[in-house]
Amino acid sequence: MLAELKCVHGELRSAIAALADLLSRAEPDDEALPAVRLRIARASRRQRSLIESGVFPLLHDVSPIDARAISDLSLETAAQSVKYSEHIGRWTRGAVCADWAGYQRASKDLAREMLRLAEREAAILYPLLQTKMYQAAQA
Repeated sequence: MLAELKCVHGELRSAIAALADLLSRAEPDDEALPAVRLRIARASRRQRSLIESGVFPLLHDVSPIDARAISDLSLETAAQSVKYSEHIGRWTRGAVCADWAGYQRASKDLAREMLRLAEREAAILYPLLQTKMYQAAQA
């Protein structure tokens, strides 16, 4: 599970890096941008799904402090998902073309938040999953 989560986080970072490259351009790339947005959406969906249906249930017996951190993380993940959906809904292909500078700003902000959340997930979940793996190996 830990390796899978690290892989999903890597996919998300890679897709966001590809977006950053596109956002640095003076004009939108009508061919590459939809593909990168799709990569981010898929990676984000896999991340949420893995954490909600795989990682969180596996960590059902953690300490109260860790349980609180997981609960807070779950709330952050849900809020991030709403922000991402709103962003996608707002920034249609036409809206991107009409306001490239606005899309660049909004996307950079959202990407920064997504990366921050992935780092927070890593800081909280990686050690807990590592402990779980160690405990399973000892059993």
